[in-house]
Amino acid sequence: MNSDKPFVSIIVLNYNGKKWLKDCFESLEKLNYPKDKYEVIMGDNASTDDSVEYVKENFPEIRVLQFDKNYGFCKGNNLCAKEAKGEYSVFLNNDTFVEKEWLNELVIGVLSEENVISTVGKLLIPNLNNGERNIINAAGGVIFPDGCGLYEGFMQVDSDMYNKQKYTGFGCGAGVLVQKNFFIFTGGFDEYYFYTGEENDLGFRVWSYGFKVMYVPSAIMYHYTGKTGSRGKGTTPMAEFIVTRNKLYFILKNFDRWNMMKGIILHIFRSSAMIFYAILHKNIHVPIGIMKSYFVILKDLKKIYKNRKIAQKNKKVQDKELYKIGVIINVKAWVKTYYDGLKNTRKVGWNVFDTKDSVKIKTNKDGEFIFYKN
Repeated sequence: MNSDKPFVSIIVLNYNGKKWLKDCFESLEKLNYPKDKYEVIMGDNASTDDSVEYVKENFPEIRVLQFDKNYGFCKGNNLCAKEAKGEYSVFLNNDTFVEKEWLNELVIGVLSEENVISTVGKLLIPNLNNGERNIINAAGGVIFPDGCGLYEGFMQVDSDMYNKQKYTGFGCGAGVLVQKNFFIFTGGFDEYYFYTGEENDLGFRVWSYGFKVMYVPSAIMYHYTGKTGSRGKGTTPMAEFIVTRNKLYFILKNFDRWNMMKGIILHIFRSSAMIFYAILHKNIHVPIGIMKSYFVILKDLKKIYKNRKIAQKNKKVQDKELYKIGVIINVKAWVKTYYDGLKNTRKVGWNVFDTKDSVKIKTNKDGEFIFYKN
């Protein structure tokens, strides 16, 4: 019965993404979910490509929130969430489209157990050279002790092993459902991240507060991987800076003292290896970005310590339990997951990371991060 279904707000953040909106919003119109039980909100980060006009003309039922400036992923989504009417919020990238049962399956999953307050489906990649849609972008996620979040199944061929509903560490931010009250009460996406790392931070928060994240393989969606905020095939000092900084921040904010120290050591070891490899291959972008991230973290230690106190005070489930559950994985499991993903990325091809249409990150005159397009 329709009355049994919770009201859901689907939030799509956009910045100059007009090219992607037709497929995304048309798929949401076809959802097998009561029309009076969900709303679609587009938060627009001051686009200049007529995205807003296009949506108002072609999808008048969508509620459009026009921001006065480019707030980026975290703050932009947080602003939308505060305006959302749903009991649950789904954060959906604009470069996605979904199958008709996607939302229904996410909701069934979140209602399946009392302590499950977040769900994520199976994300497949549609932009492959061979035209197939059988390569996984994400089938849940796990966290490594160096602050890195890893998508389960990344670049693997879809198979029965990814068809089992199970708990997972975090949901990919391109299409994750979360209970609105929890999201708002605990601060939403941590805006220090701006972009990347906020999804595993949210998942870790759900688990450390005593709740659960569920992977629901029957909730299928498609993500044009590498089109929004992508580092692409290559890299830039800014890309390396923000990724490295955010991993360090995750460690310092979220882990207990022992795992924080272990994480810092692992992070330094990995960063040193990356710098050495980059220098051998005459790539100056990696060393510049990594070194800048360490200086910025030192500068921001007071702010980070404040956020750490809040995170540790509200922690109900300790790190050792999260290791047992599998939210945080050990070194051996990380190496296998990372190697398999890298091997299959090379096998499938780097075409999914074509940066032609991708949105990048830079700082504005006020020193704030913003998205931009070339």
